[in-house]
Amino acid sequence: MKKTLCAIIACLTISATPLFAHHAAEGIVDEEVYEMIDTMIADTPHADMTLDDIAIGMTEMTITTRTIKSLEVMIDDGLLTYIAMLDGDVSLTIMFNDDNSVTMTVLQQE
Repeated sequence: MKKTLCAIIACLTISATPLFAHHAAEGIVDEEVYEMIDTMIADTPHADMTLDDIAIGMTEMTITTRTIKSLEVMIDDGLLTYIAMLDGDVSLTIMFNDDNSVTMTVLQQE
């Protein structure tokens, strides 16, 4: 009986362990994420970023690149991973402009 009880407790402990796992971005605040993205943008030629607080608890980040290739390089370097680290409801829109530039808009609502 004691062995059975120990086995059940061990199984429950092992199955409950994932519930205590941490989010990949835990401990990283949004300001640090925005700084990482800003650094990535600064290292990319012909790209710029604007960050606006459009309402209480709502932030809009706009990234514009001259070509789709520039955006592809930033995505390959982890841009979407950084965006996914932001807290709250986050939406992403990519616009392909007539002049071949690309505008990515990230809306974060905490």
